[in-house]
Amino acid sequence: MKKVACVVLPTYNEAENVRVVIPHILEQASRILTHELHVVVVDDNSPDGTAAVVRTFMATFSNVHLLTGEKHGLGAAYERGMAYSLSALHADLIFEMDADLQHDPSLLPLFAALANYGFSVVIGSRFIYGGSTPHFPLRRRFLSLIGTWLLSTLGGLPALTDCTSGYRCIKADVFAKCDLTGLAHTGYSFQSSLLCELIRNGARVIEVPIQFQERRRGKSKLQFRDQMEFLINLFRLRHKRIDAPVG
Repeated sequence: MKKVACVVLPTYNEAENVRVVIPHILEQASRILTHELHVVVVDDNSPDGTAAVVRTFMATFSNVHLLTGEKHGLGAAYERGMAYSLSALHADLIFEMDADLQHDPSLLPLFAALANYGFSVVIGSRFIYGGSTPHFPLRRRFLSLIGTWLLSTLGGLPALTDCTSGYRCIKADVFAKCDLTGLAHTGYSFQSSLLCELIRNGARVIEVPIQFQERRRGKSKLQFRDQMEFLINLFRLRHKRIDAPVG
């Protein structure tokens, strides 16, 4: 029997996007020979009918799942989706991925192959050689780059190019070792906090280049409070030293 790989998609008002991205993800199933691919949508009670769109897929595909609940931020949504993937589906691999079509699903097989090769965290990097952000506003690019620099300097992360990327593959056995209680839970800081925790627990990390696509529909969820939470979270991380292998 194949092991399970789960793509966790947090959503809020992404009805138009999930209509497109879910089929694109499911198309990759035949290219991942070692795992059975599942999609876990975590919807924060979107008023635009995102959950209803997901349920139409669930009527046809048994490997599409939906979790609904109140809106508590990106980190909380990821935690719910990851917990479900581990407890209900017994996932071996967990993918973090945005639902807004900015992450290319065709890279999922490559991420899975690298995880099978021995890398416990695969990061889709926008800034490593070969990666690109052709539609990124200069301000967003600056914030991402300075965020990575701050995490390396204050958080003690090893030499990575994109610590805030939201496109990742994580081995469940390393994730299970992590203590999530001290992490930032509400916003985008969850990504960097989780990465620090994974590396602290011995994760072997590799970055692969991605092209960060333009959001086709809807609006970015990044807010000023997310940026402030990121800065506050750095103080939680700065006193912990990290020594870990990087691909």
